[in-house]
Amino acid sequence: MEAVELFAGLAWDPEIRGFLAVLTGIVVLMGSVWLLLATNTGTRLGTLIALAGFFGWMTIMAAIWWIYGIGYRGDAPTWQQVEIVEGFDSEGHLTFAALDEAERLRSEDLPTAHEVVVSAYAGRSRVSDPGLRTEIDTANLEFGVVTAADLTADQTEGLTTQEIADLAAEEYAKNRATTLSELAAVAPSLIDQDNAALGGWELLSTAQSGEAQASAIAMLLASGDFPFSTQNEFKILDAFTTGGKRGLPADPSRWDRIETQVRTALTLKHPTRYGIVQMQAVLPESIDNLPGQAPKRPLADPDEPVVSVVMIRDLGNLRLVPALVTLGSLLIFLALCYMLHERDKVVMARVAEFDKGAG
Repeated sequence: MEAVELFAGLAWDPEIRGFLAVLTGIVVLMGSVWLLLATNTGTRLGTLIALAGFFGWMTIMAAIWWIYGIGYRGDAPTWQQVEIVEGFDSEGHLTFAALDEAERLRSEDLPTAHEVVVSAYAGRSRVSDPGLRTEIDTANLEFGVVTAADLTADQTEGLTTQEIADLAAEEYAKNRATTLSELAAVAPSLIDQDNAALGGWELLSTAQSGEAQASAIAMLLASGDFPFSTQNEFKILDAFTTGGKRGLPADPSRWDRIETQVRTALTLKHPTRYGIVQMQAVLPESIDNLPGQAPKRPLADPDEPVVSVVMIRDLGNLRLVPALVTLGSLLIFLALCYMLHERDKVVMARVAEFDKGAG
């Protein structure tokens, strides 16, 4: 009865059941191959052949893990906190940063996204590039000036004149609160990456900074130095990066891709890469979302200081583990092949002696 209860417990434990399933697979599949080899060539020779085949397969499999960074792998690259800086507009957001590279960024001197859109749309008639004109039109439609005439019939249906004017003012306020990272995701050509205020940093779009933003949010909430309890209480402004390996240029050609691949392969040491994500507390009315209604777009409180999370890129060891498995399996495979080769030489020498003696 105790044995029955033991087997019943094993059957319902997923960890033990999974271990037993893998062990059974190894015994049935690999064990059956070893059994056939051992019965046909002898236990010692069959074991050497089976082990050589196994480590040869492990070498190929681990090499695939190594190339693609999959399977049995190490730690993936992550963002690690360097410091969290709180600064006011009058003093500069990063005036008190301990990291020298961070002090070069003067984000408070950058134009707002709405100013960039309005300026670009005003000079649209002088733009000859059709792609840039399309970006300007898209940016103006998304983040430009909003009047009552710009509202659609669905938006104004059933509203009074005053309510329509209020709705237009609300939509215009949302557009004025657009961040440069949000604009870069829609119209990257409108962003001046050579602006002196960037100080060598690169502005990232919201699409490019997803991982950095998530890491910065977690760091800010875990720091305990700020009165934020949830992500809804602050708004992510812009994200910046500097350092690291130089990537592809905008609209790369085939030769650009080839040159980037060669240059990246020849750059053995990875340059240090830094990132900055800036956030600011939102207005109280941005936090209260009524049930059944669309959530309000968060509006940053201009009277609150900008909080900058300064991070460094930890490259991890994603491919180190499979690389070690590949090299280790290869060495064992070569050693087993050498043992089999030496054994064949001994066997051939004995066969030759036997044939010579028999002759």
